[in-house]
Amino acid sequence: MTQPASPAAPAPASRPRWHGWAVPAVILVAGLASVAANPGLRSLFAQAARQIDPLAVLVTLPVQLVAILVCTAAQQALNIGVPFRASFLARLTRDAGHNLLIFPPGMGEAIGARMLVLAGGKARAALMLRVLDVAAEVLAELPYMALAGWVVAGFWLGGHGAAGLPSGGGASAAHGWLVAGGMVALVLLLVGLAARRWWRGLPQGHRLRRRIAAEWHLLRREMHRQRTGLPLAIGLHVIGWGLSGVQVWLAAGVFGLHLSLFSALAIESAATSARVILFFVPGGLVMQEAGAVLAGAALGVPAPMALALSLVLRLRDVAFGAALLLWPAMEWRARRQQARPRAALA
Repeated sequence: MTQPASPAAPAPASRPRWHGWAVPAVILVAGLASVAANPGLRSLFAQAARQIDPLAVLVTLPVQLVAILVCTAAQQALNIGVPFRASFLARLTRDAGHNLLIFPPGMGEAIGARMLVLAGGKARAALMLRVLDVAAEVLAELPYMALAGWVVAGFWLGGHGAAGLPSGGGASAAHGWLVAGGMVALVLLLVGLAARRWWRGLPQGHRLRRRIAAEWHLLRREMHRQRTGLPLAIGLHVIGWGLSGVQVWLAAGVFGLHLSLFSALAIESAATSARVILFFVPGGLVMQEAGAVLAGAALGVPAPMALALSLVLRLRDVAFGAALLLWPAMEWRARRQQARPRAALA
């Protein structure tokens, strides 16, 4: 005798898509509110804003364009089969999205991958290129993170001279580099532990787990092929990061601040490192500025001036943010090209 079918269990309610934004949004609002509520910080930002010269922003733009071209060359060194033009457009819009579209997180990377496809690349090549390029960029940032850690650690540990750098000889320098290396290693360890915990939380046979395992296998095979391409890409990204320090140096010259290229590089490295380490803060707002002020204090640069240099980099990013208009333009062109064969068949 056939048993009556039991009623199907109700499907679990899906979580709202915005729940993943809650923590970053709360952190961002709390950081901005703390700045707005503190009279000293408000005064600091007002002083920094008054010191900004439009010429300081303008001198950074051509150097930033060169940096983007260098980063595009780093993508080409990976030899994934994506044309230079597609790589350049993807890098340009990726940076614009990363700097301006802070919600949802990761929007810049998604736009960069999409632009690779719209510019003629294949979806698989676009995904592989973005993964390898991000890995090369992060590895290239490690020496600059260590530099920022050395400068700041030397300031915290005392014994800093007129330039804010450790003056206790080789022992102090070694101590500073040891602390900096420990900071970088700690960040990598925390990220690795978080990724491992998330991976173990996925049930066996989960579709996402199978997909990641398949992509990891393809990535390992691609990494084996990238014995020369990946090191070259890392080296080019190191140059690209260094050009950001050149921009800070040029902006400081416009301000009338006699800053050495090394000090400018240290300030930019601290600002960028704070943004990279505290990646969960959308856009690195306030965090980038705090890193610049902290490194500036270690190097004897007044806080308003160091903050003004960080704000110049923000305005530079806003100027290059106009590249985001390329994304909807490319989407519109792709839709028109797809519509033409349909219209001809009709």
